Amino acid sequence: MVPVNESFPIAALDGVNEDDRVAAIARLQELFSTEELSLDRFSELLENVFTARGYADLEAAMSSLPPLVRLTPTPRRLAAPLILRAADGDLELGSGWQLAADTTISTGFGAARVDLTAASWDSCQINLRLETWGSIEVLVPEGVAVQMVGESGHVQLESLSAPATGGPLLRIFTSGPTGMIRIRHPKERSKGLFTRWKPRRTGGDSSARR
Repeated sequence: MVPVNESFPIAALDGVNEDDRVAAIARLQELFSTEELSLDRFSELLENVFTARGYADLEAAMSSLPPLVRLTPTPRRLAAPLILRAADGDLELGSGWQLAADTTISTGFGAARVDLTAASWDSCQINLRLETWGSIEVLVPEGVAVQMVGESGHVQLESLSAPATGGPLLRIFTSGPTGMIRIRHPKERSKGLFTRWKPRRTGGDSSARR
């Protein structure tokens, strides 16, 4: 298992990693600046962050903050794994799609762009399995902890932000075919890379199913 956001997890440490304390303070300041926290609440949480003696204390202080991702209402969450396939076509998952706690995306020789910032998450901990002979681009929300599991295929990792304390965890599994997988934040638009990865083909259609 290869952690991409290297400061996650740190529960094994006796004290608080200072990088995580700084990240927690930055998040509180951002929420206060956007008026999502009142002055009283900001001051209370800031004191809790400063006085946290261990990671559990720091996580408890941050647990009441608004989530970094949009969570699916409990009655609508999927009980079974979600499997999406585009055998020889293209797949683009944008606004409004639902990300199951266990999700597999397979593109065959096609191409896919998966926008996790636009999805509703069924869980704060997601297992995402990627399989492709073509290409898959994954857009990850800032502050989400990312862990890579497996090293099959060509994986291009952009620089990711430090994970938010107590925030969501995304485990990305790669196995099987040896296509191209790119993982990045959506801050900078892809300059035609998604199109350039598409393999040449004479025909075929796409399908997506659970």
